[in-house]
Amino acid sequence: MNELDFRGKTALITGASRGIGAAIAIALSQRGARCVLNDLIAPTETAGKCAGAVAVAGDVSRFDSVAAMAEQIKASVGGLDIIINNAGILREKSIKKIELADFEASLKINLGGPFNVLRACADLLREGGCVVNMASVAGTLGFFGQAAYAPSKAGVMALTKVAAREFARQKVRVNAIAPGVIATEMTAGMKDDVTAGFIAQTPLGRLGTTEDIVGVALFLCSPLSAYITGQVIHVNGGFYMGA
Repeated sequence: MNELDFRGKTALITGASRGIGAAIAIALSQRGARCVLNDLIAPTETAGKCAGAVAVAGDVSRFDSVAAMAEQIKASVGGLDIIINNAGILREKSIKKIELADFEASLKINLGGPFNVLRACADLLREGGCVVNMASVAGTLGFFGQAAYAPSKAGVMALTKVAAREFARQKVRVNAIAPGVIATEMTAGMKDDVTAGFIAQTPLGRLGTTEDIVGVALFLCSPLSAYITGQVIHVNGGFYMGA
């Protein structure tokens, strides 16, 4: 489809070393986009699968690191058409048991990361560009034991709506994807009974795949979604059917 042709577009993907971030980067590259790939350690393995990609190390939880990355992007590729804010961590403990350091790290990376990228890269985004933030169904449902992760992802949803209003002035759309339970390295450590419980509660009867998220990301980055901004798209097989 011509609408999914990203030739001439440049995309920044954070958390691109594996999982959903790597899958989105590869999909965009296969459709012609030039990708700038970020992670704490430069994701050279993913870059090797993306023609013409630039791998950049940077800590999204620190604004000075992101600002330096933005300068590097400006010098190497000029500007951006697409930003995928995917970098994140999962620290699963209840309110009574979670260490303060884990709570703060979750907020700094999961919520502070997208904020820092938006702030540092705002002037790099070209008119007609788009941003996709990675939220989570946990940010809506507040799962037990996710005292840090769920609030950070709820914040991503709110940040998405604020940014959508503000960035509309420069004709840039901002949306979020809220995945359900996706089969990635992040969820691979779940106990079998927990996994079975999620599947039993999911009308489509399976965990999600990275491809399920990639398809929605491509849609949100394409002209097919030209009149969509400030939205949180839930991708969870029916696990959550909110208003």
